Amino acid sequence: MSEDNFDEIAGIFAEKVSNPLAWFKHSRSLLAAARCTRERAEVLIDPCEKGDLEHVATMLYGFCIENLFKAILTFKKFGVPYGDDWYPVAEFPIELKTHDLVKLAKLVDEELLQKYELSLSLLSEAATWSGRYPCSLKGDGTIIRIPNVNDDAETIFKQCSRPFTTIN
Repeated sequence: MSEDNFDEIAGIFAEKVSNPLAWFKHSRSLLAAARCTRERAEVLIDPCEKGDLEHVATMLYGFCIENLFKAILTFKKFGVPYGDDWYPVAEFPIELKTHDLVKLAKLVDEELLQKYELSLSLLSEAATWSGRYPCSLKGDGTIIRIPNVNDDAETIFKQCSRPFTTIN
């Protein structure tokens, strides 16, 4: 690969990883997918399939909130994309190298963490395994379904996405 190609690829990566709007838009897409999946689960008759699809919806909500939190953190770190002070960096920020929503929430908003810690923990679990597989790697983990976890994800999204409605 030529040095020009490498620089171009690094530039594209820097623009994506440092852009809070890219993270936010991906979060919004995952939210739409979670809502569709949740609606589909509501009309299923087979209880096993319905349960599996509910776990998938929760997984998608978990991915949505993860991307939203990472959008907030990149906004704090890099600022408004394409602004005079915005300087994208082609390096994945260390604070984003986790899928643990409790850890990310702690960096985003302590009050949010206190209010939704159980739901964030269950959303992380769904994103890690319960929405992706029929069982955990070692048979551990919590296999509980709390209906309002997805509602909490909707509330968290609504509350935390406000700053992104004013960025162009």
